[in-house]
Amino acid sequence: MRLSIRNTLLLLLMFVLLLAIGLNSLFGHMVARHEVNEVFDAELAVSAKLIKGLLNEKDLIGDLPRIAEALQESLGTVQPAQPELEAYERTRLIQVWQQDGSELIFRSPGAPEYALAPMRKGFYHHDGKSGEWVVYVTDLPQANSWLMVGEYPYARAEIIDELGQVFGVSGVIALIICSLVALTAIDYGLGPLKQLGAVLRRRSLNNLQPVDLVRTPKELRPVVEGLNQMFARLSAGLERERRFVADAAHELRTPLSVIKLQTQHLQGLDCHDLKEELQQLEQSADRSGRVVEQLLLLARLDEEQSPQKEQLDLAELCRRTLAELHFKADKQGCALGLDSQPEHILLRANATMLEVAIRNLIENALRYAPGSAVDVALNADSQQVELTVRDHGQGVSDSELQRLSERFYRAGVTSHGGAGLGLSIVARIADVHGARLRLANHPQGGLLVTLTFARGEGE
Repeated sequence: MRLSIRNTLLLLLMFVLLLAIGLNSLFGHMVARHEVNEVFDAELAVSAKLIKGLLNEKDLIGDLPRIAEALQESLGTVQPAQPELEAYERTRLIQVWQQDGSELIFRSPGAPEYALAPMRKGFYHHDGKSGEWVVYVTDLPQANSWLMVGEYPYARAEIIDELGQVFGVSGVIALIICSLVALTAIDYGLGPLKQLGAVLRRRSLNNLQPVDLVRTPKELRPVVEGLNQMFARLSAGLERERRFVADAAHELRTPLSVIKLQTQHLQGLDCHDLKEELQQLEQSADRSGRVVEQLLLLARLDEEQSPQKEQLDLAELCRRTLAELHFKADKQGCALGLDSQPEHILLRANATMLEVAIRNLIENALRYAPGSAVDVALNADSQQVELTVRDHGQGVSDSELQRLSERFYRAGVTSHGGAGLGLSIVARIADVHGARLRLANHPQGGLLVTLTFARGEGE
């Protein structure tokens, strides 16, 4: 079962909190243990020094019982009115040994007959089968003996255990409180994500407007920006599809009506008149096919944002295209010419698209300037490549010049059979390649179309 982001974050945060509180409790317990032991060790040392100071080392047998009894009464007696202090009662164990350890001079009630600790100065902790105690050892130089003062560590252990319980309970309470705060913080932090989900669920199919959230965190901003970019691309794609359908319906309505009328007309003709009518029908079908082909090409170009490019010889591409169109130009009485400076021009571009652009420019010149020459010129330097196509026709008026690249716009008469898409396709190919398209009337007559490409490194 997959966990939600909210539950995953909560579990991870609780784990981190549990680890942090556990480590803090453990460290606090260790510090408390150290401090409690230091306090009790210091008190034990003070007791030993107090006994040493009160002793008359010349009369140990007389002083020690009295001092031990007084010490026990002061440390081990708890008033009945204070039962809560019973856990902290402490019993002092006192031994006095000869310097060489050969004789036990004195031991308090409860102290064993063997030495509580080694006979040298310092603190010692004994934990064995015979019992557990903490001992402080000091010397009695005048009496040539050792004084050992010990205690059972029950009180300090009780305090340490209670402190450990306090740390544990406080840690659990802190974990619960922090978890509730973390849950609230996570819900607040994930609020924009929930809002985004709600906005997207409420959206209709036709609503492709950008998403605008009340609060957009830094981490969520790339997601929102990506969604808005996707909505923009979808909107542009739908608009292109609607425009394609509208353009196709507009352009195909007339030729299909003509084909229908011609078909109806053929039904009433004699056999010897059918050939001419069939030729006209074929021309109408060809024109409709060209319109559909150009519309599809234009739709593909609208979709293409970064075509695959390769290193090609633009001059060779122009020569090949001119050779393919030579028969058509010769049929219309047009002369095709190419002037390339230098002879080979390398350019990084999409070969298929450039071939379509060159073909459209030449066919457009042949269509609107029949019987005249069509000149193709190439010029290149280190910065750019310039392709020009010029016909020797009548040119176009200045008012029409700027509209030639509009879709379905045909300058002058409309009897040339074009669909008004050729220069639109060339303009789109130029945009895809980052080239510049210019249309102008040549000073000596005719239309001059110029495509300027920027040259990249290594070309």
